[in-house]
Amino acid sequence: MKRHDTDLVSLIGGVLFTALGVAFALDAAGTYRLDVGVVPAVVFIAFGIGILASVVAAARSAAPEPALVESDPDRSPESEA
Repeated sequence: MKRHDTDLVSLIGGVLFTALGVAFALDAAGTYRLDVGVVPAVVFIAFGIGILASVVAAARSAAPEPALVESDPDRSPESEA
């Protein structure tokens, strides 16, 4: 398997989904009181942080140098057709 960079948006989404699932389960069990009005704000803040982190990571990574293609000056595109 080829190694790839971490997808921060997916990672934060997965952690947020897990945390909300645990919070709702604890609320249903009666051990934790979950204020449902806070949930959308937490979701939007977490995804915003994930998107910002992804943009910063993409900006810091060096873009590969474009490949140079040598052309033959004696050959024209019209002659290939």
